[in-house]
Amino acid sequence: MNSQRKWAVIYLIGFSVMIFLNYWSAVNVGIVADENQALIQPAGFAFSIWGLIYILLFIWIIKVFFSETGAVTVKRLHIWPLINFLLNGLWILVFTAGWILLSSAVIILLLVTLIKMYTETSNQDYHWFDRLPFSVYFGWVTAASVVNIFTLLVSYNQEMFLGIPEISWTLLAVLLITVLTVYIGFQFRDWLYPLVIVWTYSGIYIENDNMYPLLDIILILSIAVMIVLVLFEGVKKVKLSKS
Repeated sequence: MNSQRKWAVIYLIGFSVMIFLNYWSAVNVGIVADENQALIQPAGFAFSIWGLIYILLFIWIIKVFFSETGAVTVKRLHIWPLINFLLNGLWILVFTAGWILLSSAVIILLLVTLIKMYTETSNQDYHWFDRLPFSVYFGWVTAASVVNIFTLLVSYNQEMFLGIPEISWTLLAVLLITVLTVYIGFQFRDWLYPLVIVWTYSGIYIENDNMYPLLDIILILSIAVMIVLVLFEGVKKVKLSKS
């Protein structure tokens, strides 16, 4: 077995551990999150995106094992996918144990691994599916990291932080994520990452249920901006593929 396939098997083992821990504790995650629900937490349906992420990652591993470009992928990413999968499983363990401070640290590390893998797969020519799973995964964990931090504050009954109420911090977070998403969309010519944020914001909007009109307005405007970005990048990719 060559190095490419050895790494694919290692990725699959790490992936299997992650899946086992996620599905073993999935219900408990919802319970802990609902007990410490922040304003920025999206509605329950939004979390179904994890199923899509896992399917895409599994297909990606199979592609690494069999494809001719798998060796290049392994050379670029090396041990990072394994670290990511193990951190993902670790996050489940600490979050469901109620160690929300530790879970915030773990999810930040998880985000760092995704930044590394996303940028590595975007640096040079790549097959479209090499980056696709990480666009979705990276987009969701970007938002999830912010939600986790807000959940931490709620768990400590911090309705005010630095003298600023939670709703103000939520508005600021939504705006900052929007700016970051626009940057990533243009910088990496990615339409999937912003689409994931649109999905997340739709969940926040529905969960908010008109409790905070200003938050509704900011979410709607942000969604509109990102949909324009998605259409722009999508059209541009189609034109490039035909040229």
